[in-house]
Amino acid sequence: MRIFIFVLFVLISPAHAKLDIDISEPNLEITTGFTGDTLTLFGTAQPKGDIIILVKGPRKDTTVRRKANVMGLWLHGRSMTFRDVWGYYNIASSKPIADIASPDILAQYNMGLNSLVFIPKGKEKQSDISRFTEALIQNKQLSGLYALTPNAVDFLNDSLFKTTINMPANVPLGDYEIEAFLFRNGQLIDQETHPFNIAQVGIAANVHDFAYHRPFLYGISVILLALLSSLIAIVLLRRE
Repeated sequence: MRIFIFVLFVLISPAHAKLDIDISEPNLEITTGFTGDTLTLFGTAQPKGDIIILVKGPRKDTTVRRKANVMGLWLHGRSMTFRDVWGYYNIASSKPIADIASPDILAQYNMGLNSLVFIPKGKEKQSDISRFTEALIQNKQLSGLYALTPNAVDFLNDSLFKTTINMPANVPLGDYEIEAFLFRNGQLIDQETHPFNIAQVGIAANVHDFAYHRPFLYGISVILLALLSSLIAIVLLRRE
């Protein structure tokens, strides 16, 4: 219904805005058993051009660890912690971003995995920063949290376009933003930002809040629950 109203508004309104966007769910609610979701994004571009959609959020410090082979055992070796790393990063575009904008513009707006710059805590060698940055991006990609999908923005007519945004089951909670960019002949014509939020609701939210605000009690509760489950299992086995 939200998207239908947006499309109807676009069709009957005067063509004064160059770029406008809206999403199917401004707030994504995660309940117990959440297995991922897909958001639909609609927008208008006047005049028609090339579109880049950048979805990102939330930020937090992230540690990358390397494995080391010690006497045949793979143990945690050296690590590096980066500041304010995007927990989720997804780019959808109407064609490959390298064919839309120059490398300088892509770097300026952090468009593309190669344009991401992570700042480590403490002083590190540039060669080490590059290796750990590559490992960080690779880990995020394997987790489904970083993605680059060219040719994923489709125009339905001369101005209306749409795309889908995949949110995996492990998507971080918090505040997100969608940035839409309209290019024409390599020049940035207009851009638009749309915020949205991902939050837990119901039992999942209560458990998350309890674990976050009272970690000690949460740990004790988990241990007691495990012991109780073991005792119940033993009693049932003896009856059989």
